Amino acid sequence: MADRTINKMNLLLPVFLFVINLIFSAFLIEELIDASEPNYGILGLLTPITGVVSLIYIKKMAGNKRTVLVRVLQTFNYIYILFPIAVFVYGVMVMIG
Repeated sequence: MADRTINKMNLLLPVFLFVINLIFSAFLIEELIDASEPNYGILGLLTPITGVVSLIYIKKMAGNKRTVLVRVLQTFNYIYILFPIAVFVYGVMVMIG
């Protein structure tokens, strides 16, 4: 009885995850600006995790309907996924060399 062709995308969840990622990224950037050693812990990985969740949700629900808001949210999701990983890799490279 459940029809999968009816995919109404609710933008409340992606926008909520965007705000959460914005807050986590602010903490990450503040930690980068601070002169002490970085201590992100496991919370530093919440930004890419929520970015992946939002990315998958939007790709699954949006289908062919790509509005400007959806494209902007997807761009920020890619940034939220790549930025903390790049910071982590850079930190490891600095510690090694």
